[in-house]
Order: sequence, then structure tokens, then C-alpha cells
Amino acid sequence: MSNMKWNLHSRLSPTWVDTASTDAMFGAWLRVGLAWLVIGMAIMPAGPSLNPGKPYQYLVGFALYLPALICLFRPGQAAAFWRQPLVPAVLALLGWGVLSLLWSEARRPDDEIARNLSIAVFLFAWFRGTGNDETHIRRLLTLCAFVLATIAAAAIVWYQFFPNPDSRQAGFGVMANANLAAAAMGAALLWLSVWRTPERGLRLAKAIAWTVLALFVLLTFTRSAWAAMFASLLVLAITRSRRPWRAGMIVAIVGIGCVLLYLPAMIQRGWSLRPAIMQGAWDLFRTDPLIGLGQGSDILIHVGKETLTHAHNLFSQLAIELGLVGLLLWSGIWLAVAWRGWVHRTEPLGRLVLSTWVFAMVMVQFDLPHLLDSPRPGWLVLWLPVALCFALKRPTGVAEVENSR
Repeated sequence: MSNMKWNLHSRLSPTWVDTASTDAMFGAWLRVGLAWLVIGMAIMPAGPSLNPGKPYQYLVGFALYLPALICLFRPGQAAAFWRQPLVPAVLALLGWGVLSLLWSEARRPDDEIARNLSIAVFLFAWFRGTGNDETHIRRLLTLCAFVLATIAAAAIVWYQFFPNPDSRQAGFGVMANANLAAAAMGAALLWLSVWRTPERGLRLAKAIAWTVLALFVLLTFTRSAWAAMFASLLVLAITRSRRPWRAGMIVAIVGIGCVLLYLPAMIQRGWSLRPAIMQGAWDLFRTDPLIGLGQGSDILIHVGKETLTHAHNLFSQLAIELGLVGLLLWSGIWLAVAWRGWVHRTEPLGRLVLSTWVFAMVMVQFDLPHLLDSPRPGWLVLWLPVALCFALKRPTGVAEVENSR
């Protein structure tokens, strides 16, 4: 009896109540920060080279990084984060990037360190803010997708009156570039495609938002985004439907129809110098294949009369900067994300991880080359699948893996 009284007293004590309320407060604060991380890059003014502007960075710092750092230093939080899937490997990659600054020619090494820290803090904020709760994740990503769809609709109308010189659709802020905007809007389209919605009104709203996002991606004329969207929707159709072959055929027919419709525009732009860029990237990689040139080093690839500052391919860029060490670390992380998505493909979160992985994997072959960077659309589609893996349960044995097949 005395033990029961003590347990009841401990549960109702001010310390327990304060701890629970504090956890809930920080969780809500972090979810607001995560939402702003996504939405802010679509509306806030961008800095040079479409980097996030300072007002956006300050607001992300207050809404996300500050509460995340406070939570990180609370008892047990760092250890719990360390035990999450892939976290040790990710921290090893980020640490290698910081170590590479010893031989890098980066103009601002402190900025490179801050970028790596922002990735670690984002992953911790996601772990702590969503609490591995699928409901929190669904609400957060659905909200962001609806807001991005609204921004996409506004951008489509805006560019009817003020078109880009190249006639390609783009967004605002950091997304004022067709490729970056296509990456963000394509990812948001996937966030709306995973979870079923029983309410009729919400289903209609999702259908409208989905259509706007798909139209936006088509109007960007970003061929890598078209291929990525087709491949990821094909994966979703096959893993979600009870009749995967029929669903796959429907997506394939629609995709082929879109290709035929826009075939002249696709052919007109040719290979966009990609083979020559790949050769130039290979030549740079061979200068120091093991450890690379170092994170943040200036990369110049001369192709004809043009001089490019990146390799237009994530894996090439990573190999140039961080060498085989960095390339193997990231490849291991990235393949592990795909495997976890595949094992959990019968679950909504597993399908989201897998489809987002496919979307990013296709896009980074031709665009979005920067992995260790400030928050941008390419950064988001690469690190979000890693964060989503935190909510996927670890397989407890061979039987669970076999049942997922």
C-alpha cells in the first residue's frame, strides 16, 4: 500500500508534471521550427547564389536550432539520439567533413563547420520534435505540403505575368531556380501521396494541392525532376496497391504520355554538357582520390567556353571534396536508408522513406550536387529520408524481415 501511495505521489509531483509539460513545450516548439525550415525557404529572400538569406537563418536559429540545443544538453537526450539508426555513421561523415578543412582551401572554414552542425542539429530536432510519432510526422509534412502547394499556385500565376527568360517555372526565395523549386515541390507531392485521408473535404483539398504541385514540377522543365517524380510515384503505386502490376502500368502510361507531350522540349536541350562535366569531375577526383580536396574547396570544371563551380552530380561532388572516404561513408548511409524503406514498404512511413529516396536518388544524378550545405531544397530531400528512418522500428529478427517481403 505504501508503495502504491509513493508511486502515485511521484507521478503527481510537481517535478514530474513540470518535466512532462516542458517536454511537450519543446516538442511543439521544435515542430514549429521544422515547419518553418521547409516553408521559410520558399518565401524568404535568398542570399547570394540562392543561399538562404540571413533573416531566414536567424528565424531558423531561433525556432529550431535554439530549442534543439537546449534539449540536446538535457540528461539522456544525447545518448538517446546516438542510439538512433544511422546517427553514428552520419556523425562520422560530418566529422570527416570538418577534418577535411585541415587541407581544404575553403574561403570560410567556420561557415563549413556551421553547415555540418546544422545537419546534426536538424536530425536531432526531428528526432526530438516528432518523437518518432507517425501522427506528428504526418501532420507536419501534410501542413508543409499544403503551404508549398499554395506557394506553387501563387508562383504559377506570378510567372504568367513575369516569366523567366528561359520560360521555365520557378518559385520564390531560395526556390527562385527551376531545379531547386522542382525538388521541393516534387518532395511535397510525395508527402501528400502516402497517407490515406478518409474525410471527403480533405481528400478534395489534397487532390487540388497534388495537382498544383504536379503542374508546377512539369512547368519547371527540369528533366531530372520529371524522371524522379515518375520513378517515385511508380514505387508508391507498386508498394501501396493490392494489384501492383496494374497500378504500375497506369503510372507508366501516364508517364509515357507526358514524355511524348514534352518530347520536343526535352530533345532541344540535349545532354546539357553532362558527359563533358562528368569527365571534368573525374579529372578533379584523380588529383587526390583518397581524401579529396576538402570540404568547401573551390571546384572549377571547364567545359568548352563555360566554367562550372560544381559537378552537377552529388556522388561526383562528394568524391571530389571528401574523397573515397567520404564517398563510402555516404554511400553506406544512403544504401541503409533504402534498405530500411524497403523492409518497411508495407507501412506508410516506410513507403515515404523509399519513395523519397528514389526521388532524391534520381535527381542528384543530374542536379542538387551539394550534401554538406545550408538548408536548401536539395539538402532537404537528402536528409529528410535519413530523419524519417528514426521512426522505423528496427527488425527484431529474420522472421520480421521475411514477413516484409
